[in-house]
Amino acid sequence: MTAAPPWAQPGITDVPAARAFLDALASRDTLVLASSDGDVGYPLTRRAHAFRGHTAYVSRTIIAATPPPEDLLDYHRSLGLGPERVLCPAAASARARLARLVLDDEALCTRIRADHSLARMMIAFKDRAAETLVAHLGLAPSYCAPAAEAYETANDKLALAEASARYGFDAVAMRAAPDAAALDAAFRALADVHGEGCVIRLRRGAGGHHVHWAPTLAAARRVWRRLRGRGDVLVAPWIPTARVLRNVATHGIVTGDGFAPIVFSDQLIRKCSFRGGRVTPEWRAEEVAAVRGALARIARWLTDLGYRDAPVGIDGFLLRAPDGPRFLALDPNVRLTGTMLPWAVVATLGEAVGRAFVWQFEWFPMLGAALTLPRLRHRLGEDLVRPAALERGGVLPTFLATRRLGPLGASGLWAILLAYDAAHLAHLRERVRRLALILR
Repeated sequence: MTAAPPWAQPGITDVPAARAFLDALASRDTLVLASSDGDVGYPLTRRAHAFRGHTAYVSRTIIAATPPPEDLLDYHRSLGLGPERVLCPAAASARARLARLVLDDEALCTRIRADHSLARMMIAFKDRAAETLVAHLGLAPSYCAPAAEAYETANDKLALAEASARYGFDAVAMRAAPDAAALDAAFRALADVHGEGCVIRLRRGAGGHHVHWAPTLAAARRVWRRLRGRGDVLVAPWIPTARVLRNVATHGIVTGDGFAPIVFSDQLIRKCSFRGGRVTPEWRAEEVAAVRGALARIARWLTDLGYRDAPVGIDGFLLRAPDGPRFLALDPNVRLTGTMLPWAVVATLGEAVGRAFVWQFEWFPMLGAALTLPRLRHRLGEDLVRPAALERGGVLPTFLATRRLGPLGASGLWAILLAYDAAHLAHLRERVRRLALILR
């Protein structure tokens, strides 16, 4: 029997499906547009738009809004990562999604069409501009064959909640609040489900944007007034922390046979906002069974919507229940999830050195001395992942941005922490936290 690769989570990972996906990501003939900005859940801001596509990759050729910093790019390449080539549209604008910017840059499109080393394209989220772009470039869709309409429908949080009864999985109850009367009725119906108020959120969203806990009806009304101009508002019961065994994010591929898991992670959440994920092998068999049973049914719903042979993430709560763990689905992330690229990086490095890592990736917004890669090298020392000592793990910065505020700086750091056990992981996280005067 062939031994499982070091990156496979025992009892969880569908190794053939995960291997095929990893190979497609890393293939020299795949062009990757990994920014999920086509999903309406990702707000475009004037500052952040230039960073779309910036991270560590196993992919060889990528599309990004602007060229990544050279020193960070060289560092990633020294670890055997990518990208080798970065293609950028001539205009980097916050007024348009990245796929649209590329589509409007005919010189770039001509250059891509003339590059016969590229045969296929992987797009994180396929909106109509992205669908047109793939066809315009003449590339075969890789893990993004479903129509744009399927992505739009499948990422509807209310649709997931309503599908639960028909397809036999448990989901957090949600009600639409198109007006003040509907808000009041929904709050009164749902606030007492667990006795701790409600969550007020947008029907389409990602990363914890526009999600608010409202312990009282008055608080719910205030949130609703702020959100209603941004889109459809939903009301859901707040799930008490005491009932939650794990705040779970699942990641895998919808196939003809159902849901093929790649990795399960524990979400890192602060004030309803997504801050990262932790991946460990400590999953009990009954926990895995509860999650996988729900995912099989959710996959049938997605297949019926026309979404198949493409990546998906389903977030939810693993709850304590008298008869064992119960998985309660919450959010459909029907796209290339934000965990899949870090997973591919960790899988590639782990396979290179023949060892499994306990790992997490996390967003660290901080105030203090402006962070730069040289400063990270100096402050972290041997706790920075190093090309000559990959097996030791460490802190791997994947994205770094700093805005100077007088003598200090407001910095943002996405980092993957690769550890050999829980104690080492805690040590690495503390090392990063000490880089800041204030961790926001």
